[in-house]
Formats: sequence, C-alpha cells, structure tokens
Amino acid sequence: MQIQPNREATESLIKAVYTLYQQRGLLLPVRTLLLKFFSKIYQKEELRSYRLRYRSKVLSRWLAGLPLQLAHLGSRNPELSTQLIDIIHTAAARANKELLKSLQASALRIYDPQEGTVVVLPAESQQRLVQLVYFLPSLPADLLSRLSRCCIMGRLSSSLAAMLIGILHMRSSFSGWKYSVKDWLMSDVDYFSFLFSTLTGFSKEELTWLQSLRGVPHVIQTQLSPVLLYLTDLDQFLHHWDVTETVCHSLLVIPARSQSFDILQSAISKHLVGLTVIPDSTAGCVLGVICKLLDHTCVLSETLLPFLASCCYSLLYFLLTLEKGEAEHLRKRDKLWGVCVSILALLPRVLRLMLQSLRVNRAGPEELPVVGQLLRLLLQHAPLRTHMLANAILVQQIIKNITTLKSGGIQEQWLTDLHYCFNVYITGHPQGPSALSTVY
Repeated sequence: MQIQPNREATESLIKAVYTLYQQRGLLLPVRTLLLKFFSKIYQKEELRSYRLRYRSKVLSRWLAGLPLQLAHLGSRNPELSTQLIDIIHTAAARANKELLKSLQASALRIYDPQEGTVVVLPAESQQRLVQLVYFLPSLPADLLSRLSRCCIMGRLSSSLAAMLIGILHMRSSFSGWKYSVKDWLMSDVDYFSFLFSTLTGFSKEELTWLQSLRGVPHVIQTQLSPVLLYLTDLDQFLHHWDVTETVCHSLLVIPARSQSFDILQSAISKHLVGLTVIPDSTAGCVLGVICKLLDHTCVLSETLLPFLASCCYSLLYFLLTLEKGEAEHLRKRDKLWGVCVSILALLPRVLRLMLQSLRVNRAGPEELPVVGQLLRLLLQHAPLRTHMLANAILVQQIIKNITTLKSGGIQEQWLTDLHYCFNVYITGHPQGPSALSTVY
C-alpha cells in the first residue's frame, strides 16, 4: 500500500475508509482489514522524518478513538480487542499525545476490576494492558483504587499483579528517577494508599460486611482473643500472599524505612485495629510485612502491639484446631506458623501481651487443651526459648491456673506433657509430670 503523494487525495481516501470503519455491524474480516489499513498508514508516517511527516486529522481522530472502542468492546471479540491493544501500545510507546489523552479518559473503564477490559481478556492481552499503565499521563487516586482491586480480586494472576505493582513503583517518586514535583504521576499519599489497600487484600466495604458474620463455619472464634478469623479459600489465600510479597518489596526499597513503616502502622491502626472479624490472609500478611520492614530505626506504636498479639493467638488457635480432613486449610499452616513465630521472636512484647491474654478462667473446657498445646510448642521452639524463659513466672501462673481448673479428674496427657516441657525448658529439671507443683 502506497500513500498518495497528494495530501488532499490521501486525506480524502482516509476519510472515506474512516466513514466505512464507523459503520456498525461490520463483519470481523472487514473491520480487521480496515484496522490494518489505518495501522499501516500510521506506521509508515511514523517512520518518516519529522520534517516530512504528514499528520492526517482523520487518522489522528481514528487513533484517539481506539481506547474508548477497546473499553466498549471488552471480551465480546477478543481477537479484535487484541489488535486494538497492539495499535494503542505502539502509539503510546511513541508518546502520541492524542492517543494518551484518550487512553487517560478511558482508563477507569478499561481497568475496572469488575467488568473492565483488563479483567475479561486472556492473560496475554492482560499483560499488554498492564504494560500500558506505564504510559498513562497521570495516575489519580480513583484509578489507583481500581488497579488495587484488580490486583487483589484474583482476576489478574499474581505474576501480572506483581508486574503492575512494579510499574507503579517505577512511576512513583521513590523510583530514584529525577522528576520535578509537577511531573510526578501520582502523589506519595495515593501511592501508599494503593500499597496498603493491596496489602489488606479486601476493600473497606468487604471488611465492613465481614463484621456482621457470627456463628458461621468460615469464622473461627476463640474466647481468649478479640480477633475472629474469617477463613479464605486456598486460592484467594495464596494469591493474597504472593501479591503481598511484591508489596513488601516495594516498601522495602523506599529509602526512608522508618517513615514508610510509620505510614504503614498508622494505616493498620486506622483501618484494621478495632475490627472484630479479620481474614486469615490479612492477619498473616500484616504480621509478615511488619517482620520484614521492622529494623532498628522503626518505633512500633503502642496501639499496634495488642492487635498483633491478638492476631497471633487467633492464628495459632486456628492452626492448632485444624482437623486432618481440612486439606485446604492445612496448606496454609507453614506460612501462618512462620509469620507468627517470627513476630513473637522479633517482638518479645507481643509475646508477653499474648501470654497475658491467656486468662484461662474465661476459656471453655474445649479451649484449655489448645492453650496447653500452644504453650508446649512455644517452650519447645528454640528461637523463642529465651523469651519464654524471661516470661517464666507468667507461663508458670498460666499452667497453675490450668492445673487448678483440671484438678477435679484424672490428669490428661496434654497436661502431663505441658508439665514436662515446663520442667525441661524453664526449671531445667525433667523430674516427671508431678514436678511442676514443686515450683508453685
């Protein structure tokens, strides 16, 4: 195909084809052929030197209309959507102003987490759309909120969510690139809000809805912690965990560690502390990111410590009461146990607060064996042994209270084992199951 040397003739030809292109109900082969026609003209013009380049007004209008067409088309014709995405990507990479302006105007529809083009197309097209975020002229708060939902709803794979989070980091003021303030695509506040909402894994509306749940199989309740756990399905749990790893990396590479940590814990205190029902993945991911971000420059908020202790006990109670038949939840065990032990080893005050919350006189008879098993495991775990020794009097009192509550009948094996562990790891004298009474 050759472009007419006469500009007027060329424009007339393009206008005629554009009129045909705008008709509704065109067969796919015809529309595809017209797309290729416009695409080739655009590419040929882009290859010309800037001085000789001919800017067709009709061609510019066609190009600027592609993002809205893509938003309307969605998954109704994936093949055609893919072709549109390729053309848009090429023009965006060449910084075509009309195209980028149109792409910005259609971004909220394209990246809608429920029905947007980005969540309804196959993975290869999703990847191209994620890459397009890099070229957007600006990233306002409402768009970032939608991108966060795309990440956490599972409509994008964890690898594509990681790519998207990485792109947003590159476009933030923390990427290390030199920007003037007016050139930043998003504010630091909006960027941190995106990271936190993605870390949480649930929208504000979803968390509010969870607060009304009681007495249902998916909510684990204990009498010794104010935090009830909502059990997510395994796929959602693993996706949330993987996405949080990427969020954590983005937080770790921010130069001012203490500042980003303060922002994170303020957000946790504002949006999570005080909730009664918290998803298991959210509780685990919060503990995990605290462990990874905390260093000697960070000061932990006093209001956050009891919340972390409550999350720890609720998660550990859940793990210790799992049945063998619950294969889906059993696969969560290593990840949740790991973050609980890490936070208790890293923050002895959280361990002490958790132990102080074990007022066993408030627990039902079915929870006492769980508390006993938990204490035994904590005593046996090497990284926690020094901290447990520092809390020996508190641990001793808890065991004494349990023993008093169970004094009416035959001593059960779990209580015998607990006495033995206390004597081995705290008193240093494995004298048998009755030896604990000598230290009271």
